[in-house]
This record gives sequence, structure tokens and C-alpha cells, in this order.
Amino acid sequence: MTNHLTESEFQEIIRRRSEGVSTFAGFLDELSQKGIYEYEIEVATGQATYKAKDSSFKTDSQVSLVVASTFNRDKVLKAIATISLPFLAFLKEIADAGIVRYRVQIEEKKVGYIGIGGELLEEQLTI
Repeated sequence: MTNHLTESEFQEIIRRRSEGVSTFAGFLDELSQKGIYEYEIEVATGQATYKAKDSSFKTDSQVSLVVASTFNRDKVLKAIATISLPFLAFLKEIADAGIVRYRVQIEEKKVGYIGIGGELLEEQLTI
């Protein structure tokens, strides 16, 4: 594990995932190997913050979505079931369900979806 991930190394990991070169499981493994233990996505903008022990990396905003004013658990569960959608389509689905952000804990293989009213829905990744 490397604790000193450079900006260019980070951008290359993100590029490979964005272009579909790496799988989601491979992406998480690569992040973990580089010392990144979690990341959080702001749904309205698609901006991500990746955290390592001694550093963090932020991506640029990718979209401008309106998050639904109410949390809809059924819609969230349906969106999670379609997580294979392209990233931006997935963000739209969870925004429509009232999710404001989500956090991926890489080592624990767990995702926490945070709703508009502070609701939390956790999912164990099976990858």
C-alpha cells in the first residue's frame, strides 16, 4: 500500500474507471492498494472526495441535479438494484429518490446512502 498517491496517479485511476477499463471491484481494489480507504459522492454535483490517511483528492463537479425534497426508500432500493447503470444515470436515479450523498467504505465493502432528511440506508457490497 502506498500512502503517497500523486495527483496524476489518482487521475489515472479515475480515468480508467470512467472509461470502463476497470471494473467497480477492480477500482475499489486499486484505490485500496493506493491507501484510499473511503470516498463520498455529493449527488447533486457528482463531486467526489477520496480520503487516504494523510491526504484527500476531490474531483470536479460533473452534473447539476436537483435532489427530491423527500426521501423515498423504495426508489432508493430500486436505484441500488440498478447500480450497473452508467455513473451519471445512477446519480439521477438516487437524486430522484432523495439521496444527497453516499459514502463508500472500501475496506468494509459498505455503502451508506444519506437522504435529504438525514435518513441512512446501508448496503453491504457483494463484490
